[in-house]
Amino acid sequence: MERFAYKGVASNLVTYLTEVVKMSNSSAAKTVNNWCGFTSMLPLLVAPLVDSYWDRYSTIVASSFLYLVGLLALTSTALEWPWVPMNRVGFSSSLFWSLYLISLGQGGYNPSLQAFGADQLEIEDELPSSKSDQSSDKKSIFFQWWYFGICTGSLLGVTIVSYIQDTLGWGLGFAIPTIAMVTSIAFFSCGKRFYAFKQARSVDMKSFENIFQILRATASRMINGGIPSSTNKSDMVELE
Repeated sequence: MERFAYKGVASNLVTYLTEVVKMSNSSAAKTVNNWCGFTSMLPLLVAPLVDSYWDRYSTIVASSFLYLVGLLALTSTALEWPWVPMNRVGFSSSLFWSLYLISLGQGGYNPSLQAFGADQLEIEDELPSSKSDQSSDKKSIFFQWWYFGICTGSLLGVTIVSYIQDTLGWGLGFAIPTIAMVTSIAFFSCGKRFYAFKQARSVDMKSFENIFQILRATASRMINGGIPSSTNKSDMVELE
């Protein structure tokens, strides 16, 4: 559902910016490229934070809310609802805020949801080793269906939603991804009592702090010409 919503917005966004917002082709392409790049890079920052300090379920819920608010705001700009400013500056500001709310939502949603899904299969890791092959098969099947869903949602978003936007209007074209996201959040929330919640990592295993220490140690070695700044083994950091 999330891929369907995102591709439904992103695939035809240049056309929306040129036809509705009246941007030039170059400005519209630059805006969409910057937005897509920011959206793609954001999980690199959010994923270590989730692993280190937040739990995945809460992150999914919070990021889904941001995602949905962004989609609702984007739909509002297309439908020209009364609270959307009609002057050019206000309209553009509302549009960009809605797009970057979607980016923030996706930045926490994508890395957390896939890992949370894999967590549901790790409860069998504590079973006897004779069942390890069965557990591996289930994980393999899970990720196969996961990527099948990603590809299917992306395909439907690029084809069906883009067609609706071009023929039936932008309001309906953005409302459909919003409805899809609401549906996915509702289904996800309904299954809460069936989920397996993985305990947070200990303080010594926080991946974000480990990454920071590794970057600091690497920078120190480069500055000192490859000579470690400290011989104390406690200062050595290993990336697992």
